[in-house]
Amino acid sequence: MATNSDTAAQTARGNGMNWLFTSKNLTPVQRNLKRVIIGIWGVVGYGSVCTVVGIGPWTIWRLYGGLAALGVPLLVLVFWFPVVWASLRWLARVAWRCVVPSSSGRRSSVLSLLAPLLGLGAATSILWAVGYASLYYLTPYVQDWRSGTVRHEAVTCRDFRVDNSISNYGKGNARVMYEFELVSSDGSSWKYREEKSWMDRKVEAGEQPYATVIEACRSEGAEIGIVLYPHSGTIIEAWKAN
Repeated sequence: MATNSDTAAQTARGNGMNWLFTSKNLTPVQRNLKRVIIGIWGVVGYGSVCTVVGIGPWTIWRLYGGLAALGVPLLVLVFWFPVVWASLRWLARVAWRCVVPSSSGRRSSVLSLLAPLLGLGAATSILWAVGYASLYYLTPYVQDWRSGTVRHEAVTCRDFRVDNSISNYGKGNARVMYEFELVSSDGSSWKYREEKSWMDRKVEAGEQPYATVIEACRSEGAEIGIVLYPHSGTIIEAWKAN
């Protein structure tokens, strides 16, 4: 049962949040905090929409979802860069006090630079991490959008296996995955790691290109033809080779 102190704390937090979004007399730190909170909501909401759009691993919608996700790092940049800029200005002010004495003739200690340096490092690290992850995960979709699909007539599946080594949210359940590689006669290859239960439902329903690909992986030496986006490996069509 909640105590009076718990209720008061919850009310205080709620009133504080309401005040943060309704008050017009905010300090620079409070304005940055408000901007970050709005940014987190915006990024999570927009990212969720991109995930829903591109949820199918082998459809044209995966490409559309990947391209739409380019907006995520842009939103992060818009909402987080002011925090980086504020951290940089904080560091500059402290550094100035270390060089130029105050009216009392005192200079700030060099140790006073530690806090703004840590703040700037943390802020820029988050921005760098988002940029690196975006570059790594989203570049293939941009390349595919520019180059278009490629058709391969003689493709085989190799190293097909089931991996159940990943625990599911710490509950002791295994998240079973299919792992395999598709290899074209010209030497091109694409590695895949897809959720087994999801793929099995598609195969049982006879949906393409899932059924053709998985059946080829289960039949050693079987050849299929595919049309795919080569950089992301998104398969659009698949058929049994003659």
